[in-house]
Amino acid sequence: MTTTVVAVGALIGLPKISQLAAQVEQQDGQLRLLNGAIESLTTQQQWFHHGMDIYQQELDQQAQVLGHQEEVIQNGFERMDESFSAIKGLRSTVEAQAVTTASLQPRVLPSVQRANLRRDVLQPVFQVSGEEAVGSAVLVYHGSDEEGAYYLALSCYHVLRDIVDFEHTDTPHEVMFDTIFDQLGKEPVTIAGRMLAENIDADLALIRINTSRDLGHLAMLAPLQQEALVEAFTPVYTVGCPLGTSAQATRGEVTRNDWVVDGHDYWMVSSPAYFGNSGGGVFLAESHELVGIFSKIYTHGTYRPQVVTHMGLAVPLATIHAWLQNIGYGHILPSVEHPELRMEEASSAP
Repeated sequence: MTTTVVAVGALIGLPKISQLAAQVEQQDGQLRLLNGAIESLTTQQQWFHHGMDIYQQELDQQAQVLGHQEEVIQNGFERMDESFSAIKGLRSTVEAQAVTTASLQPRVLPSVQRANLRRDVLQPVFQVSGEEAVGSAVLVYHGSDEEGAYYLALSCYHVLRDIVDFEHTDTPHEVMFDTIFDQLGKEPVTIAGRMLAENIDADLALIRINTSRDLGHLAMLAPLQQEALVEAFTPVYTVGCPLGTSAQATRGEVTRNDWVVDGHDYWMVSSPAYFGNSGGGVFLAESHELVGIFSKIYTHGTYRPQVVTHMGLAVPLATIHAWLQNIGYGHILPSVEHPELRMEEASSAP
């Protein structure tokens, strides 16, 4: 009885064993699939790390390139700074050239007006010369006394100081120097002149030229009241003998009528000028009246100074009038009512 029961139980358990075997086989298949997936993922991971290594190498190379480029850019900035410094040094020259170019633009004037300008503005200006220096001066008076016929001219003290060399003479008012007039004929006329009076602080000088020769037209020194009409943007001509040349005129404007240097009043003018213009005249463009004496010019830089040709300084009309009155030459100043009459009378004097 017992044996039969056992046999029957074994027969009953056989289907379960078969099911378990099938499950085991199925699980083995799944494990094989998982192992294949793991191997695939491992391979992909290896390729990923390999790609990361290559990418890191490329990043390192790019960092080196960027570092080199940064160094190049830094050097470029340094060169740009040097270039900007050079440009700043040349800026004043370029601006001066631009002003000069503008002043040389063709201006169509009637022939009569051009002739009047040559007579009123160019002819009164002449050159003063010495062994070491040259400058300019402006005829303002023609008269006669016990010494005979003579002319008076205005100039700058520093011009005559450099020509006469006052440091080596005790009689500066007796030293003769050349006054050169090159508009009287084909050949220049040289006549001796001497300094009659000076104002060192205002940089003014009065020249006397003894001669019976006709030296041409006199400048029309403006009456004192005319100073009130001179302001910024007043058109003017600056006339002088730059670098010892013949008298020439440049057109510009009064840019400042309240400029002060070392406690002394000046007018700043934009009409281009150069070394040798000192002592020449500043004339109103409209009336051709003499309203200032050109005195100084600005320079830029110390190693190789550049002349700023449109930043000239002129001794103003009021300073000229006050000085001539103080030294006893008020009689050569113009009449307020008829300044042109005084000039005509002076021109006709013997």
